[in-house]
Amino acid sequence: MTAGPSGVCRPGAEWHSGSLKRMLSAAVLGMFLLVSGCAQERLQAYGVFLGINQDEADRLDPYRLVVIEPSEFSTEQIAKLHAAGKTVYGYLNIGAIEEYRPCFNRFRELFLGVYEDWPDERWVDVASPEWQSYIVDELGGQYAEMGFDGLFLDNADIYYQCPTEEVFQGLGTILQGLKGSGLTLIVNGGDLFVSECIDRDIARSMFDGVNQECVFTRIDFAQHSCGVQEAGETEYFKNYLSKAKQYGLAVYLLEYQADENLAKRIDAYCAENAFLWYNAEGPELR
Repeated sequence: MTAGPSGVCRPGAEWHSGSLKRMLSAAVLGMFLLVSGCAQERLQAYGVFLGINQDEADRLDPYRLVVIEPSEFSTEQIAKLHAAGKTVYGYLNIGAIEEYRPCFNRFRELFLGVYEDWPDERWVDVASPEWQSYIVDELGGQYAEMGFDGLFLDNADIYYQCPTEEVFQGLGTILQGLKGSGLTLIVNGGDLFVSECIDRDIARSMFDGVNQECVFTRIDFAQHSCGVQEAGETEYFKNYLSKAKQYGLAVYLLEYQADENLAKRIDAYCAENAFLWYNAEGPELR
C-alpha cells in the first residue's frame, strides 16, 4: 500500500484505525529543540491520546501539543489544559463514521462501503451537503466553542477509495468550511488528497499541516503487533513529507512502539527536518 488509507486508532474500538491558533511556529520549535538538547524532551512536544478520557488527563502532563477525542473531554477540562500551557487539538473524522457515534444511523444512505479491516466503520459520501453541514456546522462549530486550538482531521483517504472530482471537491468544501472557524487544521494521512492539493496550489488555503502515521513503523492488525515499516513505504512517505514541508506545511509523525534504536533514527530525521513526532505505546493511543 503505497498511498492507501491510514486512519488513526480511536477510543471504543480495539486496534481500530480511524484518521496552530496556538500552533508552534517554526521559530518557537527551533528554540525548543535548541534548548531541550536531548531527544526525550523533543518527544514530549507532541502526543496523540485518542484512547483516554478526561479522568485520565494526567497522561497529557508531559506534552505541549496534544490531540484528544472531543467527546471524552469537557469545555472546562480543555480550559484547564490551556491553563497548563498546552495546545489542544480535537480529533474529527471527516471521511468515515464509526458505529459507536450517536449519529451513525442518520447517515446510512451516504455510506460508500465498509472500511477495510474495520467492520464497525463506513466510508461516507463527502460530496453530500448533509454530511458537509454536519462536519462543518455541527461538529466544527461545537469544537470551536469548546475551545480547541485546532482539529486533527482523519480519513481524507476517502479520496484514495473514491478518486473522483466530486469527492475531491467535497473534501475541499469541508476543509474550507472548517477553516472559517479559525482553527488550525492538520490532515492525518490522506497523502493522495494532500498531494493533489499541493499540485493544484490550494493546500495552504485549506489546511495548515499534515500528520503521517507509520512512516518508520507498521501495525500488523492480524497479529496485534507492531514492527518496522518496509523500506519502500518509508521512502515513499519521506518523499511525500518532503513535498509537504517544501510547500510550507507543518509536518507531524505518529509512530507505534519504535524501539530505542529506531526511535533514535526517527528523532534524528525529525530534528533535521523540524518535524514533530510521537512514539505511541500502542494503537489504542493511550
